[in-house]
Amino acid sequence: MLRTIRGIEVLKVIKTDPVLKMQPVIMLTSSREESDLIQSYSLGANAYVVKPVDFKEFVEAIKLIGGFWALINERPFK
Repeated sequence: MLRTIRGIEVLKVIKTDPVLKMQPVIMLTSSREESDLIQSYSLGANAYVVKPVDFKEFVEAIKLIGGFWALINERPFK
């Protein structure tokens, strides 16, 4: 039986793993719950993005996120 894993659970694993903890994590979610937002940042998320419902808007949001993290953001390692 497959078990669904929530993004918060994945974030906990990433941010407690010594090899992965420095990787930037963007929470891409449909949740607008403030508790999810606060918990995500408390666990070390680098960004929290509520994904648009409209497909074209979703694609544009992904392009913007990708451009920022790949081209503009300065990371401590390459």
